[in-house]
Parts: sequence; C-alpha cells; structure tokens
Amino acid sequence: MRKTAVLLSTLALSTLALAACGGGAPEEESSTPALTGEEAPQEEATEAAASEAEQRASEAASEAADEDAPEDAAGGADEEADPGPAAEGAVIPADAVAEPPQEIGEFTLMDGSGPAHMYSHSQESILISLDSTVLSSDYESLVGEIETDHVAAGTGSCGTNESGSSMTCYQRTEDGVLTLTAVPEEISVEEMATFVNQYAKQVGAA
Repeated sequence: MRKTAVLLSTLALSTLALAACGGGAPEEESSTPALTGEEAPQEEATEAAASEAEQRASEAASEAADEDAPEDAAGGADEEADPGPAAEGAVIPADAVAEPPQEIGEFTLMDGSGPAHMYSHSQESILISLDSTVLSSDYESLVGEIETDHVAAGTGSCGTNESGSSMTCYQRTEDGVLTLTAVPEEISVEEMATFVNQYAKQVGAA
C-alpha cells in the first residue's frame, strides 16, 4: 500500500514537470505579409509596362529628331545650289570673262576654242553658251528684248524673247555686258537663272 502511494506521487511529479517544459508563449507571426501568387505577377507587369512606355517615348523623340534633320540639310543644300542673284550694283570682274570656271553646279566646261564657252550638263542633254565677247551696248536696252519670263539672275537678268524661241541672260561686267544663251526646250528660265547665279558667285561678282 505504501509502495503504491509512493509510485503515484512520483508519477504526478513527472507529469507536472512535463507540463512545465511543454508550456510557453506562442511565436509571433511575421509583421510583413508575403506576396501572394497573384500580387507578384501584377508588380512585374507594372514594371514592364513602365519600361515599355519609356522606350516608346525615347523612340518617338529619336524619330522627331530624324525628321527635322533632313529638312535642315535640304535647306542648306538648296541655298548652296542656288545662291540667288548678286548684290545690287555688283558686276562680273573683267578677268573672269577670259578664264571661266571649269565647273558650275552640274555643268562642266567643254573643250574647244571660239568666242563662246560651252557648258554641258553632267546628266542631261543641256548646253549653255557663255559668250566671251563683252558687249558695249546699254544694259537696259538689251534687257528690253527678254522681258518675257524675265527673272533677276547674277549681276543682271534672264528671260526669253517675245516668241519664246531664245533664252538669254545679260550680265553686267566691269566694262560692258556679258551674254549667256540656251535653248528654251532644254532648260527653264529658273534653271538658267540658277546657273547664272552660281557663275556670278564663283567668279567673285561684287
């Protein structure tokens, strides 16, 4: 009987000890919630969309710059192709008449001798004659003969006669008037004027 009581008492103490060891405060859950399976893809999609928008904006800016560049370049090329008439009162130097430029724009001076220097277009069948004979006639009276399609060019002007059969440019020089001619069917008055503007600039009309 006494042994039984001692055994029961020992078992009770063991139970209390086990209960004390197993007890304790539960661990606190993490304060930062983990991303769910749906939230992670949404965040990645937002970042991808922002990156794509930046890339599109950069490409649009680049395209706008490319569109503007050709316009500026073309403007500079047009100005170089046609410098426009010489300043008012400018004249062709006397020595330029005897030694004309080898090239004027898209035209090249042809070989040969004679009172007229012939310029040939590099790609088309167009000839322009530059007469080396300086006229002593009054410039204003000469211009009266080419009042049809008349335009300012170089140190003078270009135009056709009344019938349109001849295209002529008269240029003021230091000692008279210089004559350039072409066939109207081969070249327009505007194109002829561009050639004369280039000639006047190259020979130093002032």
